Amino acid sequence: MSQTQTDTEIDEIISIELENDELVRLVTSNADVASQYVIFQNSIDEYFAINVAKVEELIEYKILDITEATDHSGAMKGTAKIREHFVNIICFDTWLGVNRKDESVYELAILCNYAGVRLAIIVKSVYGVINIEPSEMYDDSDKDKKISYLCEIVVDSKKILCKVFDSDQFLADVIPSKFANEIQKSETLSIDDNDILNKEILIAEDSVLIQNAIKKLMNKMQLSYQVFNNAKELLDALENKNIDKIGLIITDLEMPVMGGLELLKECSEHDDFSKVPIVVNTNMANASIINTAEKLGAKKVIKKLDLLTLREVILEYSRR
Repeated sequence: MSQTQTDTEIDEIISIELENDELVRLVTSNADVASQYVIFQNSIDEYFAINVAKVEELIEYKILDITEATDHSGAMKGTAKIREHFVNIICFDTWLGVNRKDESVYELAILCNYAGVRLAIIVKSVYGVINIEPSEMYDDSDKDKKISYLCEIVVDSKKILCKVFDSDQFLADVIPSKFANEIQKSETLSIDDNDILNKEILIAEDSVLIQNAIKKLMNKMQLSYQVFNNAKELLDALENKNIDKIGLIITDLEMPVMGGLELLKECSEHDDFSKVPIVVNTNMANASIINTAEKLGAKKVIKKLDLLTLREVILEYSRR
């Protein structure tokens, strides 16, 4: 700290550091709970949510030594070294289409890990960690491709609308090469007669972006499949299916109405449904979530858009 700082300024800095430490502890302690969300604000005081399982750390923005990107028109702010890793720094406002404000407006960077892809998102402030159940989420993706769901939270005794942003779309927008490369890999797959399966694949996935990527893979593999927007739709459909004709269930974890962990639990407790192997396809793949999913019966947990691994998993489990 500078010697010219007053006692009041020092007290304020210490207070901020303590608040951030408490938030970090909250995030870490809830990292295995799929319904826990970090609530943050952008520069125009809108509330947004990101799942705790995707968050590694909260960092004071002003301490980051950022090498600025040469292109200042996009959301990519630049690169900083955080915990011995070089991390892309993204301005959340710019990605949303909100004009970037003065640097002093932004207090925190949320260090995220999307199944191995590390990004730090610049935000105005973080409110805290709250529980949002899938049943409390309203699918709003048809109005704005960047927003997955809306939910109501209580802030200072007032009900406020909060937006759960689409992290898959976010990744596709800020690192388009990653998505393009994975899609290209799936398009070059060769299929032989031994790979053609007679059983149907059921998929629970709310992101249109990921749905389209999986559909391309399924069509390439000449598979019979059905896609559902959440786990409840898939579970209801199972009631009218011949279980012996179902080769595999592929499910995301974070979805409105019913999530993937709930689906795993429901299927494990049903004599017929428990016969169908379930694979989790998610960007929430931290160690705690993987452990929880496997305890509930998931055969494997893979990261989204790893289409080559998804293909191998389909071939492995759908033949059984």
